[in-house]
Amino acid sequence: MKALEKSMYKQYEVCSAFNKIILSDLGSYDGTKKEQLKSFLEDLQNGGCMSGMISEFIYHVDCKKFYIENLDDLENIRKEIEDSLGEPVKNTHRLPHYTFMCWLCFEEYCFDIYRNSFE
Repeated sequence: MKALEKSMYKQYEVCSAFNKIILSDLGSYDGTKKEQLKSFLEDLQNGGCMSGMISEFIYHVDCKKFYIENLDDLENIRKEIEDSLGEPVKNTHRLPHYTFMCWLCFEEYCFDIYRNSFE
């Protein structure tokens, strides 16, 4: 799917794992692949990972495993986000760091795809 190649984060290996998560969830949406992706991304923007819509990131233990496997990429994505914002990203919900990082990076990746494909 071409839209998934439009992210500024595509150089990170973790994005292939993110793409698998996205693609596995599209089947529950109606329409063409592009319409399904748009609906999925809009749902994520409304509720975020916190809503529980991303089954891979519901439980802290799953987030911890994912974070450990993708630590360098996730921390580098966070650094890019902070560089573009000009300030640190705050963990306002006081989540475990690994859960916060999974949610932050996945949501930012998805928002970037949305910005580049649908705005």
